[in-house]
Amino acid sequence: MKKKLALIMAAALTASALLAGCGNSGDTQEAANTEESAEDTADAADAETQEDADAETDGDAAEDAQEAEGAEDETASGEKVVLKCVCDLTPHSEILDAAKDALAAEGIELDIVSTTWDATWNDMLIDGEIDFAYFMHVPAMESIEEEMGADLYSMGGVHVEPYACFSDKYASKDELPENAVIAIPNDSSNEYRALKVLESEGFVKLNPEMTAIDASVNEIEEYLIPIEIVEMDQANIIPSAADFDAYFVNVNRALEADIDTTSYLMREGEDSEYANIITVTEANKDNESIKTLVSVLQSDDVKNFITEHYNGAVIPAKN
Repeated sequence: MKKKLALIMAAALTASALLAGCGNSGDTQEAANTEESAEDTADAADAETQEDADAETDGDAAEDAQEAEGAEDETASGEKVVLKCVCDLTPHSEILDAAKDALAAEGIELDIVSTTWDATWNDMLIDGEIDFAYFMHVPAMESIEEEMGADLYSMGGVHVEPYACFSDKYASKDELPENAVIAIPNDSSNEYRALKVLESEGFVKLNPEMTAIDASVNEIEEYLIPIEIVEMDQANIIPSAADFDAYFVNVNRALEADIDTTSYLMREGEDSEYANIITVTEANKDNESIKTLVSVLQSDDVKNFITEHYNGAVIPAKN
């Protein structure tokens, strides 16, 4: 562009010099012709300059459009959904971690808010502070609905922890002494499971009308084998295990305490319907990202991880 400007100026100077030096009409005519030629040259240069400027503008616009399109594509490809949740440490958080890469491929990232259970978990779920909870089974969910007047939804089962009875003193249930003291959890859903195991093993006869919501020792109609049952908060059972002849706990708590989960005295069968589920409120029951999460957690890859990693202490849920 600078070169073209110099050309125009040179043409103009040449024309001026010629005009100044002419002394007759012939010279004047020649100067006029020269000036006309210079003007033509200048016009041509201007046209070329404008053409280049237009081309440069078009090029810049195209480049800007391309950059914008690239940025849009980058934004789209980099989009991810962050789901906030609470879950027990073992095996729940470990199962979620095993699914991390598969979830990332679906654009899902998990923010595990807590892995240490307390009563606020239920409030966090119901109040919408988290997107889903992964620590309960359907009877527990129904119990929470009853207690808190909330509507909760199971998005699908992931794994089962067969409910088991352990002992630090005896190697089998047949070694339990008469009037053995057995600790069971006092939350209704887990107490129900413990009592059902004791019934299936021939220790007690239960009221057939007992449900997971109203389960308690008051629903025992008859002790077929003399035992003493102590109801207590599940969180306190393992720390005080030495005080009992046997005790019932969730397998995940046994795993966290490094208890050999294959050395149980008695437990639910592998057909237990107490699958740990992904629980949501109505706000998320149609959430496509959570549906994708459940699909990944129920995949063969995750099922294989559960089977291989927990040696039967945790099993994949039937779905």
